[in-house]
Amino acid sequence: MLMKILRILLKRLGIDAFLRRKGYHYVPDYYGPAAPKMINIRSLSQFSPLANKVIEQGRTLLYYDRLYTIYQAIGHIIKLPEIRDSNIAEIGVYKGGGSYFIASLLAKLGFDSITLYCIDTFDGHASQDVKKEDPHQWALSFNDTSLESVKNYLSQFKNVKIVKGRIQEMSQNIVEEQFSFVHLDMDLYDPTSYALGFFDDRIIQKGIILVDDYGFLTCEGVKKAVDEFMSDNNKYFGIALLTGQYIMVRL
Repeated sequence: MLMKILRILLKRLGIDAFLRRKGYHYVPDYYGPAAPKMINIRSLSQFSPLANKVIEQGRTLLYYDRLYTIYQAIGHIIKLPEIRDSNIAEIGVYKGGGSYFIASLLAKLGFDSITLYCIDTFDGHASQDVKKEDPHQWALSFNDTSLESVKNYLSQFKNVKIVKGRIQEMSQNIVEEQFSFVHLDMDLYDPTSYALGFFDDRIIQKGIILVDDYGFLTCEGVKKAVDEFMSDNNKYFGIALLTGQYIMVRL
C-alpha cells in the first residue's frame, strides 16, 4: 500500500517508479537500450509522422519497434531494380493500420504506383484455422473490425487492393503476381504455413517476407510454421528479431 501511494505521488511529479527485477533492463517505449548512443526512432522525420498517425488512431497493434522493421524493409526493397514490376502484400490486416503505414510510406518515397494487396477475413480468426498448434488463440479473435471500415480508412490510396477472405482461398486472386515485400501477421499456424508456401516462389530476388509474432509465446503456431519452412531451406537468409518478428530475405 505504501509503495502504491509513493508511486502515485511520484507520478504527479512526472516520475514513474518500478521495482528492479534481476535480469531486466529498462528501455524507452520506442524500443532499445536506454543509452545515449541509441537513436530515438520517433525523432526520424520520414518515419515518425507515419508511425505516430496509425498508433494514435488505434488502427494497429504494432508499436514503433515493429513498424520500424517494416520501414527498414521497404527502404531496402525500393532499391531493387525489379521493384516497380512487383507488388507488396499484407496478410492479416485487422483494422488497417499496418497497411496504412505501408501505403503512406510508399507514397512518401514516390512508389505509390506499386500495388499493395491487403488480405484478411475481416471477421477475426476463421474457426477452421485455429488448430492444436495454436493453444493461445481462439476463433473470432480480432473480429472488432470490418471490411467497410478498412475500405473507408484506406480509400485515399488508389494503389491498395483489399481482398476479404482466408489466404488459403483468396490466393487464387494473386497467383500470377510477383512480390518484393510480404508482411504476414495472422497469429496462426495454418494460414502462416500456407502463405509461406504460396509466396515462396513469388518473391523476387532480394525481396523480403516479414513474419510478425514469431517470438511471441501466444503465437506458438507461427514459430512452428516458420521453423518448418526454413528447415533445410537454402533459398532464404533468415533472422529472428528481438521485436518478435522474423525476417527472410530471398537469396
